Amino acid sequence: MSNRSTIITALLLAALSSTAQAEKAKPAKCQDCGKVTQIVVGEKAGESSALGVIGGGVAGALLGNQVGSGHGRQLATIAGAAGGAYAGKKIEEKAKSSKQWTVHVKYDDGRQASFVFDHDPQLLTGDRVQNHKDTIVRK
Repeated sequence: MSNRSTIITALLLAALSSTAQAEKAKPAKCQDCGKVTQIVVGEKAGESSALGVIGGGVAGALLGNQVGSGHGRQLATIAGAAGGAYAGKKIEEKAKSSKQWTVHVKYDDGRQASFVFDHDPQLLTGDRVQNHKDTIVRK
């Protein structure tokens, strides 16, 4: 075997060896990894209770009772109570509302999912994340 053949053989063996090492060095594919595609901040409506309805109804009835006389006063009291109850319900819902963050993720295998947080998840669009116990964490 000539020097030239020996050198070529050695170079081929070295190339094959480095390719095999590169294949071994590749990290295993993460099945639950992906990228944040969008973050939407919205408002979650609060829940009302009987307190808001009753309080609003009483306030509305008192205000309605100040209007008119006779049957008109009775109608104004009833209308004030109904309107006040509705207003009290809406005011309580607004007072108890909160922000929510919806994070949309596209996984490496093409799947898509959304995760809702009641606090700022401290993620940005483009962040790499991994699914971890029904939520996501930055990778």
